[in-house]
Amino acid sequence: MNQTVKQNWNLDSLYEGGSQSVELGKLIDRLTENLHILSKNFEAQEAAIEKKELQKILDIVYQFQSMLSEWEELDEFLICVYAENVKDSATFVLMDQSAKIKVKLDSVKISLDHVLAAIPEDEWTEFINLEAVEPISFYLEKQRQAVHDQLPAEMERLISVLSVNGIKGWEEQHQLMLSQLRVSIKIDGKITEVSIGQALNHAIYSKDQDLRQHAIQGIKVACEGEAASFASVWNRIAGSRLDIYEQRGWTNQLKEAVEQNDLDEKTIHTVLASIDQNKKIYQAYIQRKLQLSQTKKTSWFDLVAPVFAPVEKVSYAEARSLILKQFYRFNEKLGHFAEMAFEAGWIETENRPNKAEGGFCASMPLAKESRIFFTYRETYQDVVTLAHELGHAYHNFILHEEPALAQRKGTSVDETASTFMENLVLDTVINQTTNELEKLALLEIKIKNGLMYVGTVPNMFRFEQAFYEKRKNGPLNVEEIKLLLSEAENSFYEGEIEELALYKWMYTVHFYDAEKPFYNIPYTIGYLFSNGIYELAKLEPSGFNERYDELLRNSGRMTVKQLAQTFLGRDLSMSEFWNASQQSLIGAIEEYLRLTEKYCNESN
Repeated sequence: MNQTVKQNWNLDSLYEGGSQSVELGKLIDRLTENLHILSKNFEAQEAAIEKKELQKILDIVYQFQSMLSEWEELDEFLICVYAENVKDSATFVLMDQSAKIKVKLDSVKISLDHVLAAIPEDEWTEFINLEAVEPISFYLEKQRQAVHDQLPAEMERLISVLSVNGIKGWEEQHQLMLSQLRVSIKIDGKITEVSIGQALNHAIYSKDQDLRQHAIQGIKVACEGEAASFASVWNRIAGSRLDIYEQRGWTNQLKEAVEQNDLDEKTIHTVLASIDQNKKIYQAYIQRKLQLSQTKKTSWFDLVAPVFAPVEKVSYAEARSLILKQFYRFNEKLGHFAEMAFEAGWIETENRPNKAEGGFCASMPLAKESRIFFTYRETYQDVVTLAHELGHAYHNFILHEEPALAQRKGTSVDETASTFMENLVLDTVINQTTNELEKLALLEIKIKNGLMYVGTVPNMFRFEQAFYEKRKNGPLNVEEIKLLLSEAENSFYEGEIEELALYKWMYTVHFYDAEKPFYNIPYTIGYLFSNGIYELAKLEPSGFNERYDELLRNSGRMTVKQLAQTFLGRDLSMSEFWNASQQSLIGAIEEYLRLTEKYCNESN
């Protein structure tokens, strides 16, 4: 008999009552008041700042850092409350308050950044070498340099204020529209309306072919009906961003994205070139998968729908046991952490109505805790997702001991621990499985997840680049957007797919993020960076645990290239690392091709 393991998180231990929490209200009031005081401090201490009194500047840095932690916990908690029950309307009111607080916090940040930029070089050297500053020096250096590429402080503040009802308002509008988008499908003979996330789940994973077809057709019909509205929202977000770039004098549309993620464009181009070098093996898998599915007309869902379904379901208790075993095997500290996360009520996985779709790991920097959210449906993919999110939580666990400004990391390194934990768990299960059909099902999970990063995400990056380039000349209509998407997808699939998912730009939320442009491509770099680390862990196991933890600890203190050089001894500007980081995926594809050869012969 399987052990019963709780599948609901505990939010009350953070702020009892959720959206009605008295303590949460106090946090909002405290933040609002302290931000007002800090803003006044800038004015009152202007003379002191002009005299470059370093201790006073450091005091303001500390105050800002403290309020940043408070706001991040507020915002992350509200995301959790919303995800737990999307029908809780009170959460939307609080989210609006949080957005307004963020504008005030951004205004303080702009003032602080300009103060840092105004410090003469010799005094800056003295300031940055203070023992109290060293842990956050990377962040402060970045902010000081960024000022030189921005508008005067008052204009940057104005952009921030106008963003609430501008670019950020459009992002919220997209979230609202997506949450209300309903897809009509036939389930058990009845026409039922489901969310876009539920419809996609049916289209990809349902064993009922009729249900899959209904879901696929339903998605197309629903998206066609709302496409013009979604296109309008995306055009406004992109247009707002381009207008801001123009005012700042930025001609490179990737500038903000690479700086946010502590990357450089050369690394992005090296990664994409490395993927292209291995494109033939990825295309060989696609061709084999389509061959095995024996469909007359190949469609996008044939690429992601499994050909081989796992024989058994995996209970949540079994998933917990499997993950803990592998985590303990890699690192005692990691195992103890994961066990604590399960026991302490950090994880919400119950399959029930009114939950949001998707999954995430929220960081609570004041409590020094995390919360994990997704819906567990007893599949091996869910086991992988659970390991992935626990990886994020472990990364948070390491960083929560650091100052808030040293916890801020880009997406490229944010995915480091999560993808590593995926590999740790999934590879073990694949290697230990003796049932061939089960092994093929598990290989498909590993390959599908990998192809998302080396196929889908780079395609979407190139598509988004093309969209922004065209958007400079004016808004694009639905057909123009679909054409750009078709061109990007066919450059990878080389015309193999007859029916592409030409409306996925509507429900790919990364395109609509107001603060993170070109949000997709850092995931590819993060996936491959993590895979490269994973390969090194197998080649150089001695002392790797300590190096790994230190890499995570310093992920808010270094660029991606510096992390690789310092802790891995690798140069990311060279293709060797990125080629090696794809070997695990390539090996899985080669094994899949070998094992499925006989099934192709049987079908012929």
